[in-house]
Formats: sequence, C-alpha cells, structure tokens
Amino acid sequence: MDAVAALKSAINILDLPVSAASATAEPKEAADTYAIKQTTGAVSEPEARLVYVISNGKLALTWRIETDVLSNWLLTYVDVEDGSQVHAVVDYSADASYEV
Repeated sequence: MDAVAALKSAINILDLPVSAASATAEPKEAADTYAIKQTTGAVSEPEARLVYVISNGKLALTWRIETDVLSNWLLTYVDVEDGSQVHAVVDYSADASYEV
C-alpha cells in the first residue's frame, strides 16, 4: 500500500472531511516522508511517513498519516500490508477552552 492509499483508508475509516480523489504523494527531504498533494478539506497538506508501531504485542510497519482538519490534528497509523487496519490514532485538539 502506498501513502495515498493509506490516506484514503484513514479518511474512510475515521470518516474525515477530506477528499483525496486525485491525490498524489511527493517525497520530502526527510527520509520516508511524503507530502500528499491535491487534497481538499485539510488545513495543510497531509503528510505520510513509514514508521513502526507495536500493536497487540507485535511490531507492525505502518504509514503515519498526519492530517490537520481544523478542530483536530490527527496522527493515524495505517497498516502497510492491510490498509483496512488502523493500529492507532492520536488526536491533538486544535481548540480547547477551560473554565477555572
């Protein structure tokens, strides 16, 4: 599975408001990192990077898909071999308010 397919999988599984119908991946200067171009709905271009995560006690190669969709900045870890499997999601909230 390539970076664009991993992004499309993350969009479908997480029901993200991003469109990647004509998306392409372009290598960045950092090793194994790609900018995903021609998407809509994200604040900035999504990025994909090959990383390992531990899932169910086993090491899994994944695409770490970084997407910023206004109120959420997500790191989604999509399995390289089985794109239908998301091993983990980190959700950084872009907006928060606290009453003291």
